[in-house]
Amino acid sequence: MTLEIPPVIRFYIREEPYGFLSNFWRHKQDVNGITYQTNEHYYQSMKTCDTELRHWIRNAPSAKMAMKIGRLLEPDQIDKDWEYKKVDIMANGLVSKFNDPNMRLLLAWTGDAKLIEYSPTDMFWGGRLMGSKNMLGKLLMAIRQDHKVTRSPIHMTNVCNVLTEYRNSLKVE
Repeated sequence: MTLEIPPVIRFYIREEPYGFLSNFWRHKQDVNGITYQTNEHYYQSMKTCDTELRHWIRNAPSAKMAMKIGRLLEPDQIDKDWEYKKVDIMANGLVSKFNDPNMRLLLAWTGDAKLIEYSPTDMFWGGRLMGSKNMLGKLLMAIRQDHKVTRSPIHMTNVCNVLTEYRNSLKVE
């Protein structure tokens, strides 16, 4: 029996078949010596330079709560370079998440499928809506490709290409 991989994998809800691709998937990850419950906890906590707020977001009881707290930050609480840094931060968290051998294997099982974060509202990270960027899907596919090339802990060759593309788009806008 062989596993047939669809040409396109849409993911959004962690309880669904490809939910492990979601930032809400509960899987502890270490980033720079700090443990986070989910990648969402990591990403949202990095929005601020305030160490107390970072700690509070990192320890939120759920990924949804970490997201809500991150979205409620006042402009003066958000890192002034956030728009420039946010894709790097997400990439760093995803690389940490998928450097775990079990998570890396799950990602490899997606084959060459196009990965689309199927958010009903997110125009930047999601890829469901007309004109949305699907940055989360792009980063995951780049990480998957980097692993195929190296067969070892992920090095960010393809991820760097996605980051460069994003930075270049900031210069144009």
